[in-house]
Amino acid sequence: MTTEFLYGVNTAEEVLKAGRRRALRLVIARGENSQRILGLVSLARKGGVKVEFCDQRALDKLANGGNHQGVILETEPPRRMDLNSALESEKDLKKTVWAGLDGITDPMNLGAIIRSAACLGVSTVILPERRSAGITPTAQKAASGAVERINIIEVVNMNQTIIKLKEKGFWVYGMDMGGKPLPQVDFVLPAFIIIGSEGEGLHAKTREHCDEIVSIPQKGGVESLNAGNAAAVVFYELSKRI
Repeated sequence: MTTEFLYGVNTAEEVLKAGRRRALRLVIARGENSQRILGLVSLARKGGVKVEFCDQRALDKLANGGNHQGVILETEPPRRMDLNSALESEKDLKKTVWAGLDGITDPMNLGAIIRSAACLGVSTVILPERRSAGITPTAQKAASGAVERINIIEVVNMNQTIIKLKEKGFWVYGMDMGGKPLPQVDFVLPAFIIIGSEGEGLHAKTREHCDEIVSIPQKGGVESLNAGNAAAVVFYELSKRI
């Protein structure tokens, strides 16, 4: 069985609470005895997860240099869904917002987008299998456990996925500079919001499939928001309509 080592208190806590995947071992740094850590240990033991106490060097090695905060959880990889299963899980498509990430390569940005999505009512995030950051421990740490509260789909062809979603009634909005200003956009649900890559924005073919291109009006001398911040802004705007 393939396992991975997740690090950070929030991530470990969310994985154990959600119970969506099997956790095998919780490793705690010796000397960590805060109330939150003790609660985490209790949660793990109630779930039948083995608890170990090790020195800092052992945790540093398992986390591969990541900021583990004295906590590492060995677990199965996060659950992936297919497109049909995710569609079937929606109770009301007229209150549904999904997000697609068109080539986000920074795992920190990916984690931040997933966290914003989970906080602001986006139920599913779709990633391309290639030319994209994956759901690595680094991305999961940045997401602070939000991976457990959202559907993750990996697809071979994002453009074919867009076509399938349109057939299901989704309106497709691409985030890119030069589009219609966000306050002027009359979003229609179900909506599929596509966030372009950090450097190049939307791929040309993906852009062609969008019903509307949306931009975020900006003031000051900064050229543009990064992908994570742009996603949070548009997710917040859409959360008002869910």
